[in-house]
Amino acid sequence: MLKIRLQGTKNDIRWFVRLLQRDKRFEVNNVSTFFDNVGTDKYKRVYAEVSRKKKDSGKKPSDVMQVEEKCHYVGSDMVIR
Repeated sequence: MLKIRLQGTKNDIRWFVRLLQRDKRFEVNNVSTFFDNVGTDKYKRVYAEVSRKKKDSGKKPSDVMQVEEKCHYVGSDMVIR
């Protein structure tokens, strides 16, 4: 999961959040409300939590278990074989 800070105008932030939500590769878990930036009224900031969507490979659970036993995991979703 990534925690992202977005800064810009309200319209630009809304546009980008909608772009992330429509993209099939990402899952937008949480988006905060707008916060004011010190020194300017034009720009706002928002915090978002974004993660990769899990792909459904169509494999049976037993096949997945066999693959997982042979893999070494490093970090989030990175597999070294």
